[in-house]
Amino acid sequence: MYDGKWQAVSGKLGTETIPLPETVLTIAGEGYTVDSPSGADAGDLVWGPEAEMRTMDMAGTSGSHQGSKIEALARVKGRFLQLCYAVDGSRRPVDFNPTQGTAVVTVRYRKIEPGETTDYASLLAEAEAEGEES
Repeated sequence: MYDGKWQAVSGKLGTETIPLPETVLTIAGEGYTVDSPSGADAGDLVWGPEAEMRTMDMAGTSGSHQGSKIEALARVKGRFLQLCYAVDGSRRPVDFNPTQGTAVVTVRYRKIEPGETTDYASLLAEAEAEGEES
């Protein structure tokens, strides 16, 4: 369910929208890569038990997050993956509803199927049509 290539379509820091075009997350079992205009990161994943909101720990092994650990929540709904994590090193968020002024990032990704060609504008429009929480 989680394995594959995911294109970021929206993001928030607290309640403020942040741009994420050209950011792609690739998950392969217990590893991940993130490619964005600011560079590439890779690391290991440790998954919690299957649940609607699944825990996911990301341990950076290369790139700007090398040596850091991010405790996230993850969920998939339809063709969308949503991740929520603190960027200030604090503990894992308890839900996907950060409050204003917090250092919690929520990112929504759309799965890109093998051979599928899409552009950011069409993915964003699809995500908006699905609503904030697909």
